[in-house]
Amino acid sequence: MQKIVTETQQKQAVDALKRLVSKPSVHDDATVSETTPFGKGIDEALTEVLAIAKENGFTTYKDPNGNYGYAEIGSGDQTFGIIGHVDVVPTGDPNDWDHDPFDATIVDGHIYGRGTQDDKGPTMQPCSPLRHSSTKVTTSTKRSASFLVPMKKPSGET
Repeated sequence: MQKIVTETQQKQAVDALKRLVSKPSVHDDATVSETTPFGKGIDEALTEVLAIAKENGFTTYKDPNGNYGYAEIGSGDQTFGIIGHVDVVPTGDPNDWDHDPFDATIVDGHIYGRGTQDDKGPTMQPCSPLRHSSTKVTTSTKRSASFLVPMKKPSGET
């Protein structure tokens, strides 16, 4: 079987996820403002995911009011999009965790940390593969790729 992602690319993707998981992006009424409508932690996570996307060759945009951001790569008449969010639910009692929820600890090839499955990991997932396939995206299919990071879950909860 042919490897699609190299070990270097995999390490870059894991490092990017670790950076994002390290941001405690829990809704915080105490830090809500006009430019951080969901609190400082969620805004920092949005800024981080967009920085990682930019490092991977994406063009990024962050809403001045802090409600969402997006990243895109490639060009063409058709776009496919991926939607994800970077806010997480509160961790509860830290003593109930086997690993620091905001450390992205790797144990036996698994990453443990708040948001690795819902939804920081899936939000970051397209960043590296799309970067490395952007030539195919732009020249073979004449399509662009983008991912949107709204700051509210589809249910409207934060």
